[in-house]
Amino acid sequence: MRLIALLLSLSLPALAAPPPGSASAAVQAANDRVRAALDRYFKAPPGPAKEKARAEAREAVGAVLDFQAIAQATMGKHWAQLTAEQRVRYTNALRGAMEANYLSKMQQGEVDISKVRNEILGETRQADKVVVKTRVVTGKDSAEVDYLMERTKKGWKAVDVITEGVSLVDTYREQVNRLLPKKGVNGVIDALERAKKRLEEQPDRPAAAQTPANGPAPADK
Repeated sequence: MRLIALLLSLSLPALAAPPPGSASAAVQAANDRVRAALDRYFKAPPGPAKEKARAEAREAVGAVLDFQAIAQATMGKHWAQLTAEQRVRYTNALRGAMEANYLSKMQQGEVDISKVRNEILGETRQADKVVVKTRVVTGKDSAEVDYLMERTKKGWKAVDVITEGVSLVDTYREQVNRLLPKKGVNGVIDALERAKKRLEEQPDRPAAAQTPANGPAPADK
């Protein structure tokens, strides 16, 4: 339920309209954009139209997330050791793997969006950030999904997503730290890029074999 909740929290509209300009409004706007993009993607016929819809859906998935902040947080203390080129490569690779993983999960049909609703429960201030609390409900089950939002020059962006107490940033950081001693920074980047390619080339692979939605894509040993 935790993994499914994270997926759905990025694809379902809220039940009530939050105040304009608020962090909650940004979350809802991103949800609406993702939902529309995914609908176009699933309906598009194979070929150029499908590829265009895929790109739009992936872009929509990442619209609410601050990938620069997430990349820095997941790399932790090692971020300072990266060159400017490595930082750009790592950020792009992380974003690509996360978006491809999300889209692959949705395409596998693990969830029925029509039967699930997302409720925005409110906001709480946390230092210079805002936590947008949401609840994903499917049948008799529910899960709490919180967005840690920060106001940037481009508006409100999520710097972390916490699903049932599990941090997206912490989960990726743990996996990156496991790979770093074995592969080095460039090895981690390569693993992310290979994971993205695998997910895009094998859309019909059984869902059970895919990388968890709130877990990192690189699975190289």
